[in-house]
Parts: sequence; structure tokens; C-alpha cells
Amino acid sequence: MTEGTESEFPTASQLVDLVHHYLPANIWESEPGYGATPEYQRLKAARSAAAETGKERWKALLARLREEVPQCKVEDWTILISDNCWRVRLLLPDRVPVEGGGEEFRYVVGLVSIFAPVAATYTSFKQRIAEHRWRPSQTFYEPVPATREYEEVLVRLLCEELGAPRLPNETLFTPVPDIQYRCVAMKEARLIDCLFTDDRW
Repeated sequence: MTEGTESEFPTASQLVDLVHHYLPANIWESEPGYGATPEYQRLKAARSAAAETGKERWKALLARLREEVPQCKVEDWTILISDNCWRVRLLLPDRVPVEGGGEEFRYVVGLVSIFAPVAATYTSFKQRIAEHRWRPSQTFYEPVPATREYEEVLVRLLCEELGAPRLPNETLFTPVPDIQYRCVAMKEARLIDCLFTDDRW
């Protein structure tokens, strides 16, 4: 899987500073006054602006993906009212039998931040063991042989269509300890949670 070069994306320190521009530090979302902070107001404005101005480029990316990997189902899971990213999930064509019955669905997922032109990608395995019973997803941020060729296509198109290189894992998992974001408690947040979403499956 090809990531961007060092000159293509901000440093971890710069991205932490960027997160602090949109997410208030040392305050819990449940506390009075959180919604009135300048950071939260900027966050709402950024989400609204992304929804208004980014749709056409995002649709172009989805169209390119459907052209280049027609064997995959391209699913748009963008939810800008709660996430800080555009999200696409590629459902791979093969189903893998699960021991004891059931089958495993394999996905490659791409996230593009609304704060900066940077991306994250990962692999997700989800097992259905009965008609309405699923095991929790397994997520992998290192290359997985079974999905690598699809992830490489996704990373390439994120750069070509959106100018968003994939950040290295060491950057994605840089701590942002003074931020509480959604379901991630203070002292546990990472850049990947704040720049994109904590809801990764």
C-alpha cells in the first residue's frame, strides 16, 4: 500500500494543532458551554461547508471507484452531521465461509478529513453467523494480503481525485490527550478519531 511522501501532508504536530482549532480542549461534550465554544462553532461551520462544496468531487471519486473496481460494491457512508470525514466502503466480491456456519464479508474503507486534504484507510472483516447475528468487526490498519490490491486502488484514487494522501499509521494514532470526542474519552483520543471519526467498523 502506498502512502504519501513526507512533503505531501502535514506533520503530526501540525495536525494536532488543527484538531484544536475545531475541537475544544479540556472540556467534555456533556458540560455546559461546550456548544458555545469557538471551536465547536468552527466545527459546525466546517461540516456545513463540506456538505455544500464537497459533494461533486466526492461523487467523482465514487464514480472512479465503480469504474476501476466494478467487482466491488461501492458504499457511501458519509455522515457529516456527526463525523469529520467523507467515508467510502468497498465491499469485496468474495464471501469467506466461517467455521461453524456463516460467512465473512470483507471491506476496504477510506476516510477523507473535512479539516485538511488527508486520508486514512483500513480493512474491515465482519462475520455473519446467522441471518440476523453478526460478530463485531475486526479492523486492520496494516496491509492485509487478501485486500491489499483494492486498498492500493483506493489510496491512489484518493490522491488523484481529492489530493488526499493516506497518512502513516504512526501519525493516525498520535495521541490528542486533552480532547474528548464522541465516544472517545479524554486521554484516549487519537488523531484518527478527531480528524475523521471514532466510529470505525
